[in-house]
Amino acid sequence: MTKSWANLRRLRREVDDIDTFDEDTNAWLPVQAYYAVYDAVRSLAIASTQHVPRDHRKALNLASKAVLRGLLPYPWNMYCDGCPQTGSHSFPTPGKPGSVHVLSNPDPDSAVDRLAMFLRTTRSKELERRFSEDRRKNVAPGRQRRNLSIDDKEAIAARLAPTTVFDLFWRLRMKANYDDADTFVLGAGGVADARAFADSLAIVADASVAAIEGVVVAYVGPDLVGDFASSYQQKVRADAGSPVAVRAALLGSSISAQPEAPF
Repeated sequence: MTKSWANLRRLRREVDDIDTFDEDTNAWLPVQAYYAVYDAVRSLAIASTQHVPRDHRKALNLASKAVLRGLLPYPWNMYCDGCPQTGSHSFPTPGKPGSVHVLSNPDPDSAVDRLAMFLRTTRSKELERRFSEDRRKNVAPGRQRRNLSIDDKEAIAARLAPTTVFDLFWRLRMKANYDDADTFVLGAGGVADARAFADSLAIVADASVAAIEGVVVAYVGPDLVGDFASSYQQKVRADAGSPVAVRAALLGSSISAQPEAPF
């Protein structure tokens, strides 16, 4: 959990420092947001005595398993399964992705449908990657690739765990690391717009970590997690408004002494 909290602290520090914030910061924040969630999932594996994943896909599968078991609240219980390419995908939880357009302005009334669309497109992209890999297997002589039937695609999709909110963090991280980080920088209309995106990402990452922490607490109890939070708060001298300090206070284990100002 301390690794997760460390990334949340870095996120908040970047967002809250008005004097030094600029658009370029957003090229790296999706990576920090993902690792905050990734390490929280690893802590869930420890708390539930499961094998601790060292592979990102296995961590996402573990999170997906928790969603399917009904351990996470709405909207983290939303997921998409099946194969979007063949039209067999489904949303067992609320959401109608076809009712929103990707270029339309976000608004609260369409938030659930927009999230469903994000889940569908994320699953579709991962399946396209897997389809591309499979097309290069068992290729007939003289050909560079083979065609995939609908049954082939359905079988590949069946092997992919349901796509959850945690996969969305992975998608953003991959785009920032390996695809087009400029999307997060040049897409902003200015510093204020960029900072609004960063602040929103920090809030969503913090809330997603908290959703996982709730399951961790259910396994090991609030005292243990609270003690970890309190100890870490003292170690890093986090102020009262930091993510770890908030957790220590909520779990009833906040340190009584006022921490010194951070370095």
